Amino acid sequence: MRVTALLLCLLVPAAQACENSHLPLSGTVTVPTCSPQQDPEHCIYAGKALYQYMGAIPDNDDVLTIGLHASPWRVYDGDMRILTIEELATSSRASLNGKVERVELIGSWTGVSPAPGAPSLAQRLSAALGGVPVSGEDGFLWLSSDGSRRTTRQAFTLREGGGSYYLPKDEALLVSLAAGWFAQAQDVLPENDANLQMLAAAGKDIFLLCPDEALAGFEHAAGIGSAIAAYNAAVMRMERGHAGDRTAALALLEQAAAQGDEKSKALLSLETASR
Repeated sequence: MRVTALLLCLLVPAAQACENSHLPLSGTVTVPTCSPQQDPEHCIYAGKALYQYMGAIPDNDDVLTIGLHASPWRVYDGDMRILTIEELATSSRASLNGKVERVELIGSWTGVSPAPGAPSLAQRLSAALGGVPVSGEDGFLWLSSDGSRRTTRQAFTLREGGGSYYLPKDEALLVSLAAGWFAQAQDVLPENDANLQMLAAAGKDIFLLCPDEALAGFEHAAGIGSAIAAYNAAVMRMERGHAGDRTAALALLEQAAAQGDEKSKALLSLETASR
């Protein structure tokens, strides 16, 4: 059973110092890439490959597999909106029939503690589901065309060329880079394109593993019109809980709600009612 939310040589940091010194990162990994202009028949856009490869993961009636983009701190839906663990648990319960014995959370870093003593996303989901066993991935997730998967924990990612992530047909896909290339290319993205700037911010969390930079990026994208970015920034601030974060989060939710964003309206109503 499967649920899919989905996703010159440059030495690109896969994780910066930020607040992540505890994460088990080391070494360099090279990502095979290609040019669609040079070989359009055998060069595939990473987003397309992601859906194809996810579809090849073996299906099993007693396992609920959930594929999504993730960082050690949070998970995202196909629109790059943050999904809380409670939301993920609610959507999963409908599929937990008598046959399902466990859940596989197929997203990068979902099985790794984001901070000393903190539970992983898989552990949090298991708790939210009343103890149903949930497994996660122990690093950056790679998917193969046959649905098999592996992980790496590189500190640096080497790939040829910049911009969009394309890979040779049937080559293994670095899932986080399918979302993260927007962050790599932010310097050349249109400054006033709210959606692209929102995607770049998500990439800083998912691929660069820099949550503070992601928050700043979401707030920038919110300022130029992205309701999803405003919602994401609000969720991140409420999760962080620093002084002033709640006030700032409510203002962001009010902004997104005024744009007609239904999830922001619902969360704003919930938060104001709990005052």
